[in-house]
Amino acid sequence: MRRKSAVLGTVLLSSLALAISCAPSSGTPDPPPKTAAPADDPARDRTFATLPQSKLDLAPAETVLKGKHRGKELADGSECEGCHADVAAAFRGSAHAFASFNNPVYRAAVDRFRADVDHAKSKFCGGCHDISLLVDGAMDKAVEPSDTRAHAGIGCRTCHGIEEARIDGNGSYTLTAEPFPMPTQSDPRSIAAHKARAASPALRTTALCASCHRAFLNEGTGNAHHLIGQDDMTPWQQSVFAGSRVHVLDEEVPEQDCRGCHMPRIRADRGDPVAKDGKIASHAFLGGHTWLAAMRRDPDVLAKTRAFLEGSVSIDIAAVIGADGHRTLPADGAPLAAGERVVLAVTLRNERVGHRFPGGTMDAADAWVEVEVRDASGALVAEAGLDHEATGDDPTAHRLRALQVGDDGKPRLERQTEQFRAPVFNHTIPPRGAQVVEYGLETPAGVAFPLRVIARLRHRTRSLPVFHAACEASKSQRGKAFRGAGFDLDGCTPEPVTKVAETEAWIGPGSAGRKPEKAGKPTWRRLHDHGLGMIGALQERRDEAGPSLVAALAEAEAAGEARPKAVVMAALALLASRQGRVDEAMVWLDKLTPLAPDHPAIPYLRGEALSQVWRFEKAAPPLAEAAERAPGDDAAWVMLAVARGSAADARGALSAARRGLVVQPRDHDLLRVQALSLSALSAPEAEVSAAWEAWQKVRPADVIPRVKAKCSRDVPGCALERSPVHVHPLRMRR
Repeated sequence: MRRKSAVLGTVLLSSLALAISCAPSSGTPDPPPKTAAPADDPARDRTFATLPQSKLDLAPAETVLKGKHRGKELADGSECEGCHADVAAAFRGSAHAFASFNNPVYRAAVDRFRADVDHAKSKFCGGCHDISLLVDGAMDKAVEPSDTRAHAGIGCRTCHGIEEARIDGNGSYTLTAEPFPMPTQSDPRSIAAHKARAASPALRTTALCASCHRAFLNEGTGNAHHLIGQDDMTPWQQSVFAGSRVHVLDEEVPEQDCRGCHMPRIRADRGDPVAKDGKIASHAFLGGHTWLAAMRRDPDVLAKTRAFLEGSVSIDIAAVIGADGHRTLPADGAPLAAGERVVLAVTLRNERVGHRFPGGTMDAADAWVEVEVRDASGALVAEAGLDHEATGDDPTAHRLRALQVGDDGKPRLERQTEQFRAPVFNHTIPPRGAQVVEYGLETPAGVAFPLRVIARLRHRTRSLPVFHAACEASKSQRGKAFRGAGFDLDGCTPEPVTKVAETEAWIGPGSAGRKPEKAGKPTWRRLHDHGLGMIGALQERRDEAGPSLVAALAEAEAAGEARPKAVVMAALALLASRQGRVDEAMVWLDKLTPLAPDHPAIPYLRGEALSQVWRFEKAAPPLAEAAERAPGDDAAWVMLAVARGSAADARGALSAARRGLVVQPRDHDLLRVQALSLSALSAPEAEVSAAWEAWQKVRPADVIPRVKAKCSRDVPGCALERSPVHVHPLRMRR
C-alpha cells in the first residue's frame, strides 16, 4: 500500500485526448539499479512493451529451479555448521530459521490457506517459506509433522544456492542445484572454489531480499484480483536510505541497504573462517520478532531485538489546540483551564527504519500509542490505549497497522490472505515519514494543575487476533505433533511488549518551570515534524501544517544554521504545492536553493508543484532531472511518465515508464502510461495488446471503492480511521 499524492493528468497523445487518473507515490527512494537503461540507450526509441515476467515453473511462486534439487539436502545445514559455527549460532535464533511449518504463527495461516483454497496454490507461500518442500512437489499434498523438510526454514543452501534474484517478489529467484565443492584447508584452490560457489553475486544485491520481501496477490493465490501484499522493498526504494533524496529535503541520513541494517558486522568468537578482522555479517536477521525469541526462550536474542526496536521511531507531544483554535507550539507550558476542552497533538517520526514501521505483514502488525494525563499529585486523569496491551481492541488506541477487508467490508485480522479484497487504510509510517495522532481532552473541574502528559509508542510482533489463532493451532493435535517432532515452539507463549519511544509535556497553570525528564529534539525539529505529519492530512485540514512550519522556520533562523532552514523551507514548498499554490511553492524553492544548492529535492518539488496545476510541459524537465538522480525510485519515474504523457510527449512518457518498470514491474500507473504511449505511437498491435493486458492484470479492481464504503458504513470506527489525521477521545479516569 503505497501512499500517493493526488495528481490528475490529462494525457494528450497525438490527436487523442486520453485521461489518466494517476497517483504518483510521494514516499521516499532506492539505489540506482544496474539494470536501469541509461537515458541515451538506443532502445528508448523502440516501440515495444516492458512487461512483468512471470515464471510459471512453480506458479503461483515465481521461483525457478535449475538442476535436480532434493528437499532433504536443502533442509540439511549440518555440513555448513561444521565450519561456520558463528554464522550457524546466529542463524539458529533467526526468523529465517523458523520460517516454515515449524513456526506456529506461519503454520496456522498456511494450514488455513490450504484448507480454504487448495494445496497447489499454497506454493505461493512455499517459494519463500518452504523451499525444501517446494522442490520435491510436497506442497501439493498434506504436510506431516514428521517431515523434516517442514522444519527446515530458509537454510544455508537456499540463500547461498541462489544464482540470480529478481525484484518481482513472491520468491522471484533462481535456485541452482550445482553442488557446493567442499574445501580442504591445505588446498587454496578448493577454498577458492567453495567461496565462488557459496558467495554468489546475488547475495550482495537488494533483489535477493526483494524476491521474498515483496509480494502480490492475484487469482493465482486464491484472490479475486491483484493486490499488493507485503512489500518492504518499495518504501525503501523511495527513501533516503536507498539514495533517493528527491521527495523532501531532509537532514543528512546515511544510505543503508537491507544487509547493512539487518546483517551488521558482529564478533566471531567461535573461529568462523569467513570472519574478517574478527567479525562476520550477522545471520540473526534482527527485526521485530520479539515473540519468536520468547517462544524460543532466548533472553539474549529477545534483549537484542528490543534494543534494535527502541528509538527507531520517535514520539513527541507537539501541540495543544484550544477550543477556539489557539495553538501552543510545541505543547510545553500550554495554557489550560478546568473544564476546557483541548486537543493534544502527538507526532510520530520514523527515524531509522528503512521501510514502513511496522514493516512486513502490516495487517498483522501491532504497534500502538498510549497517552496518560496525570495531575500534580500523579493521579491518572485520562488515558488512551492503556487497555490495548491486554485486549488488542481498545477503541481509544491509535494502532500503526494496515487494514485489509473481505468482500463484506469487514476486517480480516488473522492473515486470511485469500479473503483479502481491499486495503482500507494504512497507518504504518514510511521511512523518515511523520504521522500526527490527536487526542481530545475534557479537562475535569477541580483538577490539580499542572498536568503531566505522557505518550508512549509500544510494539509487539503480532496482533492479538493472530496470537489467538496461533495459540489455538498450537493446542490442536496437529500443533502438538509439530511441537513434538521439531523445536518446541508454543504459539500460546505471551507476546513481549517493547516500549519503542516515550515523551512527556507539562501543561496548564504552574507548568512553565517544569521540564521533561529527558531532553528531546530541538524545537525546530519538533515543529517541523508536526507540520510534515499534517501535510499528510486530508485537504480540508492540510493548512494546519502552516503554523507549525512557520514557527519551525523562525526557530531554525534563530539558530543560524543553513541545513535546518533548508529542511523547513522545503516542507513549506511541499505544503504550498499540495495545496495548489504553485507560485508560493516556487518562492520557497528559490529561497532554499542557496542553502542547499544542487539538492535533487528542489527540481522534484518544482515539477510536482507544476503538475498539481496541470502545467505539465514545464513540470517535465525538472522531474526528468530528479528522476535521473534517483534512478531506483519508481515514484519519481511515475511522476515523470505522467507529466510527459500529459504534455503530449508520448515517446518521452514511454521511456520514463520503462525506466520505472525496471524497479517496479507491476506498477499500474507505469503500465497504463506505457500502454497509452504505445497506442499513440502506433506501435505494433501485438505490443499494444500485450501492454494493455499487463495493465489489466494489475489495475485497481473496480470493486475496491465499494468494499471500502461497506467498511465505513458497517464497521465501527472504520470511517474515522480512513481519515489520516483524526481525534481519539481520551478516556476519563476521574
